[in-house]
Amino acid sequence: MALTDRSYTSGRFALDIGGITVGYLKKFEGLDINAEVAVHDLGPDNVQKKHIAGPNKWTPGKASVGVGMGKGMYDWIRASFEKNYHPNHGALISADFDYKAQSRIDFEHALITAVTIPKLGGEEKGALYMDVEFETEHAEFSRGGGEDIRGKIGPAQKQWQASNFRVEIGGMPCQNVHSVDTFSWKCAVVADHIGASNRPTKCPAKVTVPNLKLEISMLDYQPWADFARKWFIDGERGEDTDEMDGRIVFLGPDRRTELGEIILDQVGLARFSQGTKEANSEKIARFQVELYVEKMTFHMSLYDA
Repeated sequence: MALTDRSYTSGRFALDIGGITVGYLKKFEGLDINAEVAVHDLGPDNVQKKHIAGPNKWTPGKASVGVGMGKGMYDWIRASFEKNYHPNHGALISADFDYKAQSRIDFEHALITAVTIPKLGGEEKGALYMDVEFETEHAEFSRGGGEDIRGKIGPAQKQWQASNFRVEIGGMPCQNVHSVDTFSWKCAVVADHIGASNRPTKCPAKVTVPNLKLEISMLDYQPWADFARKWFIDGERGEDTDEMDGRIVFLGPDRRTELGEIILDQVGLARFSQGTKEANSEKIARFQVELYVEKMTFHMSLYDA
């Protein structure tokens, strides 16, 4: 069969959030429909009878997006970080080899449940994509209208790199932060089952703000060691006097232009480590700190300007 005869390819798809196409969309998975199966063991017949029990369920959707994600997705993420939850709607559109829409899944009353930032580090290669997960109350399958989706697919992302970042934590030295480990902001969602409806509503229940794990050059060891001694041993860790604010800043290729930031409120030290020691090793010496954060806020200059 010739290549042009193939109808479908996994690389032809588009995502719509709140009526706005998501740009720089690298990957999407999820939105599978399923339900629990009840099993009845019948003794005399030695046969199991099965049927669907309870409402249909949709697995979470998960999109990998870059800095050009579009205002619809950005506003949704930012509002979620600020606990200004608003259920959103959207659609996943799949196309054939010629980019003509063949099928779609429309979803409604969706809430973001997790936003994952990949590892940031000087040695990381390639563009930076964050994973956005969400749960929906209901979705519908339908045929595509045959429209061309090529205008909805952005070019390869070049600006937002995992190696271009800056960390600011209070007055602590952060010029030599080598890496920030991957972390996930999460919001638990619970289903409110109503007897007369086969569609349970989704409600936000609890936000979990992750700890941050930094690896820092030994050039900055002494100030951090002094801070750790005061914090853990001397007990100088007051909420108003010793906790700090900070930022993780995403930089452009020139390493000066700020593309976006995650603002960190009420930051404290959860762990201080001198790092692994290894005889006759030529590895660069670094130490690690783990920081707790009470609140994170997400901003991008592209959409806030």
